[in-house]
Amino acid sequence: MRAKINGQIFLDDLGLLADLLVEYGSRRIFLIADATAYAASGASDILEPTVSGKLVSTFDNIEVNPKLADVLACAEKIREIKPDLLMVVGGGSAMDVAKLANWFASGEEVADAFLTGESTETGCRLPLVAIPTTAGSGAEATHFAVVYVDGIKRSASHLSMRPTVAVVDPQLTAQLPATITAHSGLDALCQSIESIWSVGANEESLCYATEALDLIWNHLEIAVKESAPESRVAMARGSHLAGQAINITKTTLPHALSYSITTRHGVPHGAAVALTLGPALIYNEAVSGADCVDSRGPDWVRERIDSIRHIMGDASVEECADQLKGLLGSIGCPATLVEAGVTNEKQLQLICQDVNVERLGNNPRHVDQQQLFDLLQ
Repeated sequence: MRAKINGQIFLDDLGLLADLLVEYGSRRIFLIADATAYAASGASDILEPTVSGKLVSTFDNIEVNPKLADVLACAEKIREIKPDLLMVVGGGSAMDVAKLANWFASGEEVADAFLTGESTETGCRLPLVAIPTTAGSGAEATHFAVVYVDGIKRSASHLSMRPTVAVVDPQLTAQLPATITAHSGLDALCQSIESIWSVGANEESLCYATEALDLIWNHLEIAVKESAPESRVAMARGSHLAGQAINITKTTLPHALSYSITTRHGVPHGAAVALTLGPALIYNEAVSGADCVDSRGPDWVRERIDSIRHIMGDASVEECADQLKGLLGSIGCPATLVEAGVTNEKQLQLICQDVNVERLGNNPRHVDQQQLFDLLQ
């Protein structure tokens, strides 16, 4: 299938890419790939005949947490090779490197402006084809990216960083280990729920997010335990739609807390976000006129949370939180912060101290440091 979703070309079959490359008239393709994922997913077998004679260079220095030096090296290589199209294959880290390198390659001053916190009007100059090999980050649909600068996570946002084409082929996720399926799927689950209650939610994002939640909630456990083809199809579509949703709304409280849980305690990103999703659901449902951040008011927020509850079986928010905890245990992830190694008040305080303020600002209910601490206990 070929479609256009929110201005982005969408393909659900990697075999359809050949015709698109002909349309673009591409003769010099630069590939950015997670080498392991590129081979193990089967993407290399499908793509190599397609790009034969057109592939001019490959960059595969991809780490789980991309470093600035690697992004700058990739950008420099793009400037040197002068391709007419970029292609990225892999998970969220590969996508981040590709999006940032494409942006930085547009001018040497762009990276400097990013590092000093200045805005720049310079946009990406090359079309980018994004081919995810996981069902989770949704990075192929967004205009965001992250990079680590001197060990500190930095977020970037530029409309031109959004890939031109997203090729979301479920067969590329068929060989994923259960752990990666679980962690990436949880990220997508959290994205869909957070997008529904985000202060940035609108009619379009809600369509994407509610369909995503329905697909992911009903198929994640099966995808992890059985890797059934139909569950892989559902997870691929669900994670992409969750990405489309947060591209509009951004994420909220659970993501804001997750980064410190990952960096301080080594919990993979999706599992880290999911640890606070249930408590955040309960917290946000108790929104009032006095602490509502969303201009549409507390009733609107509760209606959105009711839509989440409906998809999860019309249970109470407390029951939904218990279901989420049960899902985590069922798919082999820590179900509580204690199980994740967060065992004392000092650790909780550090997580609260490190909270991502930008993500926190998208949450529909105001939350202060004491409330964050209470929520984590």
